[in-house]
Amino acid sequence: MRTILYIVPVTLLLASQAIAQQSPPLKFGQPANSKTLPVKPPKVDNSCAAYGAGFVRLADTGTCVKIGGSISVGVGANVGHR
Repeated sequence: MRTILYIVPVTLLLASQAIAQQSPPLKFGQPANSKTLPVKPPKVDNSCAAYGAGFVRLADTGTCVKIGGSISVGVGANVGHR
């Protein structure tokens, strides 16, 4: 029984070393194969343009929104009041 417990780890160790020596180590950022993947341009779908300028679609929804706002300041005075 003890012999089997010694033989199995040693066999696995030797097999892993043989596999590691067959393939060269990869550098960080290097693809596993030498083929480069084609880059697809992003899909542009501006179906919110029908609502007017400035409307955008929320991600992963069918909702179109437009964010905007304004600021106003009012000043009043009463002169000559007793």
